[in-house]
Amino acid sequence: MTRFTLWGAGLMMLVVGALHLMAPQMMMREPGIELATTNHLHIIRAAYGGAYLGIAALFLSGALGWIDARPALTAVVLIFGGFALGRLVSIALDGVPVALYLGVLGAEVFFTVCALRALRRAR
Repeated sequence: MTRFTLWGAGLMMLVVGALHLMAPQMMMREPGIELATTNHLHIIRAAYGGAYLGIAALFLSGALGWIDARPALTAVVLIFGGFALGRLVSIALDGVPVALYLGVLGAEVFFTVCALRALRRAR
């Protein structure tokens, strides 16, 4: 369960981070967000691309045994759980987003639960 969770969450963040870094316009087109200025592109490349790649490195480092798996699993719980909480609050306050974001919410909840189960087994 530990390796599955860290590999899955890590690869998810790797792909999403790389796409935001290299193709920010494409990534923002589906949800209808227009990137019209250099500053918009800068924010997406840094806050989504760079940060997500850093998160991917953390998760994959745990999967590869470069760091202890427990902190990496804890990071999955905190980061993906935080994303999921934010999405659920947004759904309650703002309404239902595009299907893509509902799928991402499902993946975040799935990996959060997997990480919690892996942490419980590792006690």
